[in-house]
Amino acid sequence: MPNRQAARHRRWQAAVILTLFFLAVAGAAAVGWWYARESPPHQGPIVIIATDGLPVDALPPYGGTAAVTPAIDALAADSVVFDRAYSHSSQVLPAHASLMSGQLPVEHGVRDDAGFVLKDDVRTLPELLRNRGFRTGAAVESTVLRREAGVGQGFAFFTAGPDPSADDGGGSVVDAAEKWARSQRDQRYFLLVQVDEAEAEATVARLSQLLKERRLYDEATIIFIGERGKNGAGGALDEPTLHVPLVIKQPANEAAGRRVVAPVQQIDLLPTILDFVRAPIPGGLHGRSLRTVIDSGTGLSPQPIYSESLAGYYRFGGTPLYALTNDKYRYLRASDDQMLSFDGGDAPAENVTEPLRVALDRVVGNARPPVPAPIAATDEERLALAGYLAGLPPARVDDLTLDSVEQEAVADAHRAAAVLVGERMFSAAVTMLQSIARAHPRLASVHYQIGMLLARSGRVDEAVGPLKTAAEFRADAIELPLALADALMRAGRYEEAQAEADRAIAVASEVGGAVEAEAHGFAARLALARNDRDAATAHADAAKASNPGLPMPQFLRGRIEYDEGNYDAALTAFREAATITRAQHTSIPDLHLYLGDTLAHREQYAEAEMEYREELTAFPRNLQAYASLAMLYRAAGRDADIEDVLSELVDVAPTPEGYATAARLWTVIGERGRAEALRSDARARFRGDPSLALLGRDARR
Repeated sequence: MPNRQAARHRRWQAAVILTLFFLAVAGAAAVGWWYARESPPHQGPIVIIATDGLPVDALPPYGGTAAVTPAIDALAADSVVFDRAYSHSSQVLPAHASLMSGQLPVEHGVRDDAGFVLKDDVRTLPELLRNRGFRTGAAVESTVLRREAGVGQGFAFFTAGPDPSADDGGGSVVDAAEKWARSQRDQRYFLLVQVDEAEAEATVARLSQLLKERRLYDEATIIFIGERGKNGAGGALDEPTLHVPLVIKQPANEAAGRRVVAPVQQIDLLPTILDFVRAPIPGGLHGRSLRTVIDSGTGLSPQPIYSESLAGYYRFGGTPLYALTNDKYRYLRASDDQMLSFDGGDAPAENVTEPLRVALDRVVGNARPPVPAPIAATDEERLALAGYLAGLPPARVDDLTLDSVEQEAVADAHRAAAVLVGERMFSAAVTMLQSIARAHPRLASVHYQIGMLLARSGRVDEAVGPLKTAAEFRADAIELPLALADALMRAGRYEEAQAEADRAIAVASEVGGAVEAEAHGFAARLALARNDRDAATAHADAAKASNPGLPMPQFLRGRIEYDEGNYDAALTAFREAATITRAQHTSIPDLHLYLGDTLAHREQYAEAEMEYREELTAFPRNLQAYASLAMLYRAAGRDADIEDVLSELVDVAPTPEGYATAARLWTVIGERGRAEALRSDARARFRGDPSLALLGRDARR
């Protein structure tokens, strides 16, 4: 009898459970049906206005009084305003990559403003929206947000910088964006516009007006978001840097006036927009849709927000900075770990700090940050104007730390020096870097940068000292013996150059591949300068063995034939080498220069000009290529082109060495008055510069 009662009791329990389950399913279906009926997918247009360097506390929607922003204020009035949105990086490119990918920098792999490319397999917001039938366009202003960085993935239309289709080539980013938007036949499109803080207000005003003119404003989803707050050097992960504006306007201004006080992050934007259009949200994302909190104002559980800055680590050998931010605190990991309270109170107890520390360990892991790719010479000045100056690859073992105050000060000074380089004020940049080196003498990258700038200015004897100092701290960096060997070779100090070339080969042999090939390739060129053909041949063969895509034996054979006046044989060898480098996407300094010289000797001037230009594309500061090009124009009777190329020379190399080369060429051409005028200009421009002595020196290496 008890067993029969127990069985009836279990059947009753099962019936109740099944009934409740089906009621729950039905209820969920009803709620889902109501939600879908009441909240149809956003049909577009979807417009993101991303701004860099706009401080939140300056904006009236956030209580600021420092800025007059009627267009931003009006948009905020029609939107949901997020009081505490945070960036994932103090650098533009990593922050932008997070915005477009919904991934943290440690996931998408873009860790600084240069040297990194967004991976092809990352699924970006424009790609996902294209899959839902949206047409996609972008116009970005920052010089680091180029298509080559991978941030153009998924955009059918993408332009970086001024509108190239404008009549004068000087149309603004907003001009390009507006032109593209006007070309769209209907409203189902996604437009991204990225501008700096100075253009934010005007951009919001123009795009809002455009949408209103086309009667699309009411149906539009408009998102105004910051990439980073303070536009700085990346030396801090503080509140002014990481706190960014975020306002989201929905169709029909739904939920306008609502404010969200919970912390949110840039990677929340991708799943939110996909939720708006009812698109599947990819798995594995750490961000989350904000749609529920937008619609209700509640329902967002606390989640720590990750941010990083590796700018100092990559650019001058500083300390990597990592942070986690929650609703009350920010844990900052540097050489002097800090726990910051947002209410200004005392540092929290260890039981509060420890969970953030452990959570940060899970994100960052034990792996060292990846090594950035080398920067192309053609990009150096553009990046310098944006505050980027490449340093040595990070050390294999960290034996140097800067506290947070030191790091911020060095980062600011280093950024200022980089901008001076971009403005081609090399002596001033050297002086600023020297002040950093005096305060922090163990920063090997800074000594290296000083040496490279001195060598670039033609002050090769002075460059040797700082390069040797850098080598004392970083014996593992092949860049240093190679730079030293090059400076010593240019100074005619061949024995010392040979010792450094041997040291470079020894360091490179531990790595092998392209690095070892580069070291042997330089040693081959040095052996040629020393007239040691046997050594040159041995190093050329070793270079090819390490990297078959580097045809040093063919280049060497061409050089030997050229020096002996056998131009037909030289042409065959140089062309073979050039064919291989083009196919393998490699390069050999002076290859196209000598190929052009060989063609010029054969009076094949048109082909020679093309080779000189190709040399300057790969090596834009090759002064001898400019000299050869000027002499070619002289032989061809193209006097107007001579003036153009010599003006281009001093523009690319605005140094005493560049002026000296141009003056020497004017003298050779017979224009002594032009030569003396150039020297006088150099003496006035570089007054007190030690390299003025170069005005009487032949610049050919």
